[in-house]
Amino acid sequence: RTQYVVIGAHFDHLGRSAFDALDPEAKDAIRHGADDNASGTAAVLELARRFHAAPARRPIIFVNFSGEELGDLGSEYFVEHSPVPVDSIDAMLNFDMVGRLRNDKLIVYGTATAAEMRGIVDSANSVQPLAIDPVGDGFGPSDHASFYGKKVPVLHFFTDMHEDYHRATDVSSKINIPGEVRVIDYAERIARSIAD
Repeated sequence: RTQYVVIGAHFDHLGRSAFDALDPEAKDAIRHGADDNASGTAAVLELARRFHAAPARRPIIFVNFSGEELGDLGSEYFVEHSPVPVDSIDAMLNFDMVGRLRNDKLIVYGTATAAEMRGIVDSANSVQPLAIDPVGDGFGPSDHASFYGKKVPVLHFFTDMHEDYHRATDVSSKINIPGEVRVIDYAERIARSIAD
């Protein structure tokens, strides 16, 4: 039977709400969320473009969730109302804050969620290698946790925390575009290796 890979990110952010903001003094200023998580949303769209141009052997479901900032609501809804049987999803790749690559360091969560994951993550890091910080756990404060809660192996890509997190200063001019392209290139090799 058909097996699927899900590639996802959340597109919601705080907007004008100071709830959960780390700069309450900025009151109702727009928190743009360029890294959190326009960067992840853009990664999903770019991967969709690439896989449309050169499809993998298995089908890939591309999805951008809402409600992540309120507690993974969109991804939780997705796994409860999945368009395909959840046990036919081989892996879920999540992108949350991938726009601020510094010192080539990329954190990858979920490397212990399937026996093969660590080998796939390591062998994909062959071109312009990144300094991968592998974390075994598949739970964590983003949408991959909804899938891991349903026993789906996950990988979550994250270029780490920074001083603009949940503040109005998380703006597009601070995105490291060449760095994000490297993260997307790397994730594409991983996704192809799983989907093929």
